[in-house]
Amino acid sequence: MARFLAANMGELADHDAIESAMAFAQQPVFTVSPRLKIGLAWQNVSSGNLRILDKNGGLNNTSTYVGLAPQRKLGVVILVNRGKQHATGIGRQILHALAQDQSQPSTEGEPEQDED
Repeated sequence: MARFLAANMGELADHDAIESAMAFAQQPVFTVSPRLKIGLAWQNVSSGNLRILDKNGGLNNTSTYVGLAPQRKLGVVILVNRGKQHATGIGRQILHALAQDQSQPSTEGEPEQDED
């Protein structure tokens, strides 16, 4: 997953074709709100001065999050062995903390959480 994040941030040597494909998938093609745009594979979320590209997912027994702040060269992967966990919110909080960005992480694009 670290190499996947590196490729998405243009950090792999001699992998121009894959990095071009990754950059293309990151480009917003649909605007949900002023702070949330959707690309071919990524959510493009703005909060304060930080732009985060992320993808969340999961099943009944897993919760997942991959997020990166490309302008800061930061990335986070969260894999949880339980479903319906707050991986997206936690991932965005981690990216904000690592970037030392004091703005509140956006909740836009987070999966709905069932009340237990």
